[in-house]
Order: sequence, then structure tokens, then C-alpha cells
Amino acid sequence: MKNILFSLSTMMMIANANALAIDIKVVDKNNTPINDIVVYLTPKSGIKDLSINTQQLVIDQKDKKFAPYITVMQKGQSIVFSNKDDITHHIYSVSGKNRFEFKLKTGLSKQVENINSVEEVAMGCNIHDWMSGFLLVVDTPYFAKTNTDGVLSMSLASSGEYEVSVWHPQLDTPSHQITETHSFKNEKQSITLTLAKPLLPIPKQVGQQEFDFLEEY
Repeated sequence: MKNILFSLSTMMMIANANALAIDIKVVDKNNTPINDIVVYLTPKSGIKDLSINTQQLVIDQKDKKFAPYITVMQKGQSIVFSNKDDITHHIYSVSGKNRFEFKLKTGLSKQVENINSVEEVAMGCNIHDWMSGFLLVVDTPYFAKTNTDGVLSMSLASSGEYEVSVWHPQLDTPSHQITETHSFKNEKQSITLTLAKPLLPIPKQVGQQEFDFLEEY
């Protein structure tokens, strides 16, 4: 048994030694950090042997908003929508292959599975039409959002060439993303990605007071 445990420990140490720690920073043309923007990496060698991310994601409805406004996931992950408001929401996906629609009463949650198509999913609420949120479904376990310093960190299982994609629904480019190819060979590596255009304004997540329209009658 000791020999087996020793062998497993040795294999884990080798795997960790081969992992690549990557830091990525996203800035605008004035070198200002961009917060809360998605970056995902896809190996040029293919995705066949990549791991599957099984972490369950949670998207709250709070203060009549989607929280977070942007969520990124690997296809096949499940999502829980959780209504933190004291009213009912009617959640739906606007278009695409990952379709869902359901009513969610206050305090309840709804798990959505079978999100298996790679695409951008716009979300809304049929009751509160100003509510908007986005879900990006990717085909890789290497994804994250930048922090307030415009930085994210991730660990790659192997070296090689990767397509590095930056995505945000307010990015004024085709498909709301830009993609560059980078080669990662060292155990620790940092790159900076610069956006040529500023992000478009995020729509205000506020609406008129409920039933204001009745004042006209």
C-alpha cells in the first residue's frame, strides 16, 4: 500500500511540475486595466483530452438584475438560477441552441443542464424587460474573468500553442471577441492583451417603478 501511495504522489508531483502557470492582463489602448472581461484558451493541438469542469455555477436574480452580469462556463456544466428578490422572475434565453425558459418564484432555485452548444447566450426576464445578462459557453476548461487589476491566472496542463480569446458582450468586434495565438513553453509566463476599441456601455439594469403605466389610465 505504501508503494502505491508513493507512486501516486510521485505522479502528482510530475503532473504539477509540468503544469504551466499563466498570468494574463487585459488593458485598453491607454493601458487601463479592463475588469470582468472573459479570457479563454484553446490548445491548437485540439480539445480531445482536456478535462471537464464539473463545478456548478450560480446566477442570482438580485435587485432585479442578473448577478453576475456575465458568466462563462464549459459546455456540459450545470447552472443554478437563484431568485434572491421578493418577486417572481420569468427567465429565458433569447436565442441559440441552448434554450431555456421558466418562471422562478421568490426564494426558489432552478437547475439548468444540457448546456452543450458553444455559443453566446443572451438572457432576459419576461416580467422585467430591462434585465439582461450573458452566458458564454466555451469548449475548454481554461477560462476565467479578469479582476479589478485586469488580471487573471490559470494553470495549463501542457505547453504548446493556444488560441487566446477575449470576450465581452460590449466588445465592439465581430462575435464580441478577439483572438490571438500565443505559445506557452515556460513554467511561469505572463502576457498582456490590448483592446483596440473601448467597451460599449453596459445597459442600465433599472426600469420604471412597477405599474407606473397605470397612471395613464
